[in-house]
Amino acid sequence: MIYGLPLIIITIAIGFACASGLLIISLVPSKSEVSKRLEELEGTRWDSGLSRQAAFDRIFNDKQRGRLQQQLLEAGWYKVSPAQIGARVIAGGIFGLTLGICLCAYFKSLDLIFVAGLLLMTFIGMYIPFSQLKSAAVARKIAVTKALPDLLDMLSSTVQAGLAFNAALASSQETAMGALGEEIRAVLSEVRLGRSRSDALKSMAARVRVEQLSTTVTAIVQAERLGSNLANVLEELAEETRNRRMVRAEEIANLMPTKMVIPMALFMLPALFVMIFGGVVAQYLSQPH
Repeated sequence: MIYGLPLIIITIAIGFACASGLLIISLVPSKSEVSKRLEELEGTRWDSGLSRQAAFDRIFNDKQRGRLQQQLLEAGWYKVSPAQIGARVIAGGIFGLTLGICLCAYFKSLDLIFVAGLLLMTFIGMYIPFSQLKSAAVARKIAVTKALPDLLDMLSSTVQAGLAFNAALASSQETAMGALGEEIRAVLSEVRLGRSRSDALKSMAARVRVEQLSTTVTAIVQAERLGSNLANVLEELAEETRNRRMVRAEEIANLMPTKMVIPMALFMLPALFVMIFGGVVAQYLSQPH
């Protein structure tokens, strides 16, 4: 007892407070590398947060940080650093541990089952940030894949109408919604800052890591280098991406009967058995023996 309060309550309060603080810190958007470089050149950068970031970076080694940074790019979380993911992992672990302690205190038990549940909740809390990151990356890739054929159709039409490729990109960024539109705007921003168009497109493909987009970028860069008709190349790419999407949809449709076996066995067959044999069983049980 501390000042009339049980130690378990104070421990739970401290745990929730620490986890909330770490979560708030991890949600503060970090600056881009361009902004940091400009601040360094102007001498106005304040490095008070470097030690804190270095402390969270120690959660991952260099290889893990590189892989995590790539996953952040694929998910479109450009303002989230690996250190912030580390802070979220610690906060999730503390939340899970504290919630487990709350359950143990509520049931007033600390046997082997509760200890295993405590460790499981801690692990789940630490895994939640990685699960959210993977889900965001998968959703972003699906969105890019869906929007790519329409973008290529728009680019092909505008290039055939006589616009330059940069102007075609600028006009199509308004029609390309979602993740692909954001990437097109990023490419145009890099080109305006002086980066070559081919390097900007390759950087976009490296960030997103979608096979169809990488193939499209490679074909566009090679067509420009060889002097091919870019409008025809874009039209062929649009048709190819649509065919791939149709093939993928057919593959998913062909897998549906296999995926429906378990739901049918769990839900439809028992209901069918009840409908067929329920009356017979009820009549048999109602007869005097």
